[in-house]
Amino acid sequence: MTSVSRADQMTTPSQCSIISPYPPKAALEAAFQAVRKARVPQIPDVVLALRAELTRPEPNLRVVADLIAQDLALTGQILKKVNAPIFARRTKIASVQQAVMLLGINQLVNLVTATSIERMLGDAKGSARVVWESIMEQARVATIISGLVEGIGSEEAYLFGLMHDVGSLIFADLLENYGYEWVLRFGAPQSLMEHERAALGADHATVGFLLASTWQLPEHLALAIYHHHAARDHALDDPRVHSLIAIAQLSHYLIALSLGNHELPEMIAYRDAARRELELSEDDWSSLCGRSLQDGWGA
Repeated sequence: MTSVSRADQMTTPSQCSIISPYPPKAALEAAFQAVRKARVPQIPDVVLALRAELTRPEPNLRVVADLIAQDLALTGQILKKVNAPIFARRTKIASVQQAVMLLGINQLVNLVTATSIERMLGDAKGSARVVWESIMEQARVATIISGLVEGIGSEEAYLFGLMHDVGSLIFADLLENYGYEWVLRFGAPQSLMEHERAALGADHATVGFLLASTWQLPEHLALAIYHHHAARDHALDDPRVHSLIAIAQLSHYLIALSLGNHELPEMIAYRDAARRELELSEDDWSSLCGRSLQDGWGA
């Protein structure tokens, strides 16, 4: 894995005044050094090839379908995932070609990327298992929220839900008792990030940005990963970044609600900022809170 070249000047996500939306060089170098110590699998070649196809002026539907079809195991997982209840399809999708036509290239590639990441990281054990199960729940909740807002597809929300805390999964492999710290500080993410910086010199948001960039995920998604624990800042002028951050923070709050630690200051700030950003109706808000409590999200 190689480091990512970004702007050198930037405040950390916890600071209010952002000079540049990118992590500073020193923070990226610290994240790179932390990642080097962990067992981080390489993203499959098919994902890199699909991402490369997306950069063309006119991506080819047939090329995308053929790339996916070359991996029979992945094809089966994609068809299972694309028809999962969480995505609420009205029509069952029976082939990759049909998925391309119905979802479009971008959303299908997002789903392929998410499925590949699940396959790469889903065998976590011990402390990492605690973090992984929490990440999966946040991805599920993020997908549900995305169905109530404009501009973010459910597949993109699911991919972002998996990726935004993937740095924590890396740290769980490096730090003893990280799973305990994750649970203890779930309602106070800044405290968790301070713990990470003290132990490894880097935080999970910066590591997540580094991995997203290395794995060639879209820039707006990488930026949303880096800033997902930050207060809204207008220096981030891409509305998709703001929407993804709001979805992440609201999913965090709703899981905290089901766990009973939603009244901590950071969770209240997450709730209020996300509701403003996403402009949820009172009915949608009440429905989300009711589902969180009834279904025990995060429990």
